Amino acid sequence: MYYPKSQIIENLKANPGDGLVNPDTGQEYEGSYYKTSDGKFYTGKNPQDPPNRKLIQSAPVDKSKDSEPLPESYYIIDDAYFASIGRGVNTPSPRPPKSSYPKPTESDYKLGEFQRYFLYNITKKEYLEVNKKEFNLFKSKNNQVQWQYYQSLQLNWNLTGIKEDVYIVNRRIVDLVEFRNNAQGFTNYFKNKFDQYFKFAAANNLETKGGEFIVRKTGKEYVGPYHVHPDKGPMVGAKHVLTPHDLLVPISGSMERINQTIRENTNPTTTSGGSSGGY
Repeated sequence: MYYPKSQIIENLKANPGDGLVNPDTGQEYEGSYYKTSDGKFYTGKNPQDPPNRKLIQSAPVDKSKDSEPLPESYYIIDDAYFASIGRGVNTPSPRPPKSSYPKPTESDYKLGEFQRYFLYNITKKEYLEVNKKEFNLFKSKNNQVQWQYYQSLQLNWNLTGIKEDVYIVNRRIVDLVEFRNNAQGFTNYFKNKFDQYFKFAAANNLETKGGEFIVRKTGKEYVGPYHVHPDKGPMVGAKHVLTPHDLLVPISGSMERINQTIRENTNPTTTSGGSSGGY
């Protein structure tokens, strides 16, 4: 039958499940076809693309029936549950600690001590130094961090005074913290650096009459003016200068007397960090 071009929809495509059947084979038809205005279907892109066999339309396959039906509802955990455990739906998983190395301030050195903070991994048996903010997160059992795996340790660390005494005092403090908290291996963490961050009490225009120092270079007793450098300790000369000058080695017990002299000295030039100190 002839159909004007205006009454034909050309270049249609039959796919599996569309319900078009070839009556010659009885099989579902797949391929090009065209549709006429009276609702008939023929093979080929158009009447000029033979063979133009009439196709029979059957009921199309309901593809939704091939898949598993969706349940009416799923288990839903609402915000109230997460709020009860201190977390939100989109809250990140708890994180491990962030290590930090302390830097004593000038105020700490004036005070002569500062606080240090540590976390002990109970599982790995490892120690980690952290800052105060990180320490408080773990100590307060904040759910942002993996506090369940760590033990919090805090101690007082001496910075100034007699170097040998500072070493001994800090070592004893660490031993005590290890004993009280059953923190095995805590002392070993410090690798015998119990005078770490130590600085001498800086002072200028001091005088020794003997019996306090020997010159490191010569081994001879020193008499005369000296100063105390915050990092290098006692040195020859009333003030620190850029030209080379000898280090002084305190005779046993003398540093206690020297520190007492520094404390009693009211001369403004003896204070640490003064413009005349040359440090």
